[in-house]
Amino acid sequence: MKKIKYCFALIFIGMLPLLSLASIEVLGSLKHLHRGIGGDTIRGEIKLHNSEEMDQEVRIYQTDLLYNYEDYTFYDEPVTHERSNASWINYSPKTLIVKGKENRFIQYEIVIPKTDTLSGTYWSIIMIEGVNTIDPEQKGELNINTVTRYAIQMVTEIENKGLGALTFLNPTLITEGDNLYLAVDIVNTGQHYIAPELSMELFNETGKSVKVITASKKGIYPKTSVRFRLNLKGVESKKTYQCLIIADGKEEDVFGIDYVLYF
Repeated sequence: MKKIKYCFALIFIGMLPLLSLASIEVLGSLKHLHRGIGGDTIRGEIKLHNSEEMDQEVRIYQTDLLYNYEDYTFYDEPVTHERSNASWINYSPKTLIVKGKENRFIQYEIVIPKTDTLSGTYWSIIMIEGVNTIDPEQKGELNINTVTRYAIQMVTEIENKGLGALTFLNPTLITEGDNLYLAVDIVNTGQHYIAPELSMELFNETGKSVKVITASKKGIYPKTSVRFRLNLKGVESKKTYQCLIIADGKEEDVFGIDYVLYF
């Protein structure tokens, strides 16, 4: 199955109040999270607004997303992995014209299969793509058409089921510009989404705590992985440190490793 990589894939991660798609604005969150059990039917909507006077055509379609600590990959067809919920989702319309200054809605329905085998987190993507017409008045033989897409995360959590588990890969030292980082790659080997905050406490050879370094929260879906970068600026080099690295996903999802660092 063909894979398509987009340089803008990172923009959909997290929750933002307002994102612009040329003249089209996606109002509200880019992550639609619903909880339910097998057999439930869940309904929702995505709100669009055209901030300009000119009408804008919009195309809506499904895809899937898998990512690891090295890259993000969108697929050109849905249902590409065992935790995709794309086949559970029906939505309408598939295309629409949003008139100038108008609000329009994409209605969707999620039908969770009636089975006891489901557990944890399932997700897929609804893409919102503005369709730009080619300007016949544009001079020259080459017409340039810029396409911008935004991804709406469609997430289903099966209530009261699913175990949380994170696995740490071997940390590595990386250099970016003049900065030295400890790269900590974490794989979600459990069944539900976890968004941990990462912290590392350094202890010197006598066991005294000398520094705590933190990294911003990142979300990790099951079977995916992310890279946290811990900035070692200000840490004295040519020394050995005992490190305690903690990934705190709140509630019961707290994981840690011990690591010996020398640089």
